[in-house]
Amino acid sequence: MESPFHSVCRSRLIRRLVLGIGSVAGLAYLGISLFSADVLTRSHNRGASVDPLAVSAEATAWSVKTEDGVTLRGWYHPTPERRQLVVIVHGLWSSWDEMAGLGRDLHERGYDVLLFDLRGHGQSDPSRVFMGRRERSDLRAVLKWAESGGFSADRIGWVGFSMGASTLLMEAAQNSRIRVAVLDSAFGNLPELLDGQLSQHSHLPRWFNPGILAAARLAYGVRTDDLIPIRSAKSWGSRPLLLIHGEADMTVPVRQARLLASAAGPTCRTVVLPGIDHVKAYESDPENYVSAVDAFFRRNLSR
Repeated sequence: MESPFHSVCRSRLIRRLVLGIGSVAGLAYLGISLFSADVLTRSHNRGASVDPLAVSAEATAWSVKTEDGVTLRGWYHPTPERRQLVVIVHGLWSSWDEMAGLGRDLHERGYDVLLFDLRGHGQSDPSRVFMGRRERSDLRAVLKWAESGGFSADRIGWVGFSMGASTLLMEAAQNSRIRVAVLDSAFGNLPELLDGQLSQHSHLPRWFNPGILAAARLAYGVRTDDLIPIRSAKSWGSRPLLLIHGEADMTVPVRQARLLASAAGPTCRTVVLPGIDHVKAYESDPENYVSAVDAFFRRNLSR
């Protein structure tokens, strides 16, 4: 029969083992969450893969500094008339060169075009990716540059893709100088998307999601729980808005586009394209895409 002394010792040993294993597991969870948050929010800087002269022979190197000291870089493509400016805002983990075809096509139709990189992307200054929160400052810097160059707000058309589109919508909720916009594949509710898709990007089980989101916020200042552009869309008012979304979008379900359109109200026109995945509308049919965007801007931009 085991003595009381040995029984107490064994119980203490088991408790210590359990506590030790729990501590190791907790530290591992914390470390993995922190590493994943770092990877998913770090800069995605790279050189351009497209010669800006392939967009237009008038290409001019462009840069501007944001209110929080970040330098953005890109290329400005002017026209002799300088009547209307189109600003193209790329999405997450993208850069201006992926928008070059659309920029070229719109420039050929008579628009001045700005192709630039958001902070932490392409050739702009490195930065954490804030999923639209701090990137709003980038849009304000672009707008200030455009207005100082003679383009009034009613002569500036915005085209945003994915995160860039959602950032436009969130900024426009508090900035009435963003007056005419085309939003392609915008997300309407980021927390909802992350709940279902974060594990696909982290390659970890879903029970790591809370740890990754907490680490992103506490360690890197990246907060995502309130990034819900559907709420912002309610402030769009009477401004012209064109939403483009692929019905087969596997990244942002078309349901979110319909909720955005409903929130934005009657001045929002929505085009849902069957069989089209995330931000693939231009690629699938460039001619009709450019014609639709051109017609929208001709109807709604001042000259």
